[in-house]
Parts: sequence; C-alpha cells; structure tokens
Amino acid sequence: MKFFAWLLFLELVVVAIVPIIFVNIESRLVAGMIAGTIFIALGLFVFVKGLRERAFRKTFSFAAGCLHLFLSAFPLFITRLMNYSKGFEDVRVMGLPGPVFHQVSTAIFSLLLLATVIDLVLTWRRLRAGRTN
Repeated sequence: MKFFAWLLFLELVVVAIVPIIFVNIESRLVAGMIAGTIFIALGLFVFVKGLRERAFRKTFSFAAGCLHLFLSAFPLFITRLMNYSKGFEDVRVMGLPGPVFHQVSTAIFSLLLLATVIDLVLTWRRLRAGRTN
C-alpha cells in the first residue's frame, strides 16, 4: 500500500511541477524537454518496478504506466526533440498534430492517476479484509 501512496504522491508532484516549469522557463522547447524528462522518469519508475516485481505487473498502475511511457512520454519527447526547429503546432506525433497528441497524452496520464488510485484502494481493502479475518 505504501508504494501506491508514494506513486500517487509522485504523480501529483509531477502535475504540480510541470505548469511551474512552463511559467518560469521562457523557451517553450526547453520547458517541454524538462517536463518531458520528468514524465519519462516517472514512467521509467513504474516500468522498472514491474521488471523487478512480477506481482506489480498485474496491477492497473503498471499497465497505465507502460501506456504513459511508451505511447505518450517517449513518442512526444523524441518527436519534439527531432523537430526542435518547428513550432509545436507544426509537429506531428504518431500522425497527430502536436497539440492534439498532447491532449491524448494528458488523457493517458489521467488514466495513470486513476489506475494508481484504484490500486491504492484495492490494496487498502485487501489489507483491511485480512485484518478482520
């Protein structure tokens, strides 16, 4: 249970930090690279946990974390880096315009948040049920 609480905390910290990065760094490209690095680090944290612990691979958080990392964070970061001279509106990520893909990425990250909450609640219920038996 502690892990899911910790993961949820980290996810919420990311949600809080990213807007601060964009407000305080004038270059949208640099801000995006820093924010992208944070998103990738979070995804890698979840992915590596799954590599190390077989039981974690069966969680909603692991599945959503893999979606976040491989279908959202990496593609956006790599595509943006390869097209650094273009405006974000002119970049296409996996066939979608940059701003549209960003909306998809936001939805995937929201799914990760929801998955973590679900795993936290399920773990809490299992622990609680085990104490009452």
